[in-house]
Amino acid sequence: MHPAPTRPWTWKGGLLALLLLALPSSGAFAQEQDGWLQDIQFAGTFGMEYSNGDYGTPRNTNVEIGLPVLSATTGDFKFNVSMPYMRVSGRGLVVFDATGNPIVVNRRTALPPITRTGFGDLNLGATYDVPSSFLDDFEVKVSAGIKIPTASTRRRLSTGETDFTMSMDVTRQLGDWGPFVKVGYLIPGVPASFKLFDTASVSAGTSYTINDNLVVVASYDFDSASTPLVTASHEVFGSLSWIRDNGMTLTGYGTVGLSSGSPAIGAGLLVSYNLN
Repeated sequence: MHPAPTRPWTWKGGLLALLLLALPSSGAFAQEQDGWLQDIQFAGTFGMEYSNGDYGTPRNTNVEIGLPVLSATTGDFKFNVSMPYMRVSGRGLVVFDATGNPIVVNRRTALPPITRTGFGDLNLGATYDVPSSFLDDFEVKVSAGIKIPTASTRRRLSTGETDFTMSMDVTRQLGDWGPFVKVGYLIPGVPASFKLFDTASVSAGTSYTINDNLVVVASYDFDSASTPLVTASHEVFGSLSWIRDNGMTLTGYGTVGLSSGSPAIGAGLLVSYNLN
């Protein structure tokens, strides 16, 4: 049976920002290689996501993100590198990029909406999969990430500061069900002109394996408030993943916000492929 995919990134995803799909292993190419490359599994992911919400302001803000990600897995470690391309239209106080980092958009929310486009910040992440021999039936992953401020602050696609994230994911497989709890913490760099809080994240849900090729995931997600002007984020999430035998995974997902601090709606598509 293929491993169940974890949830893709979220807009306010200090919790799950740098976790990608757990792809089925396709090691035929690796077995043919000589040297150290045979121990590394490379994967590529491309995702597109759209969200819309008022973020506590009189007008809605639309956010569209395209995110290419390259990951490398060796032993119990997985490393990710990504840089989103974003289109932000509106006057929302603070929205979030594809890996959960805050972006200061505009404090003058009463002015007409404006549109900003461009590449976001560079994100680097690492995940350690704790060996199962220590955990019986539990699966535990510990992740850490850093955002390097490479995006334009003039266009307000970045705070211009370095952010740090950490998270832990605990899952227990019960037959076809995979209940999980994820907790995370984001330490944002604070720009001089805008106050940002450290944020805590909690997500609880389950995956369900329909068959060897189809997996669904549902969860409830909470993120504490990032600024004094925006409330905490509450939302529900659902996804359906189709895992093909050639190492490719297709995932469609959606979110519904339950508070003004989260997008009212969100939807996205991920395509992931093992490169060796």
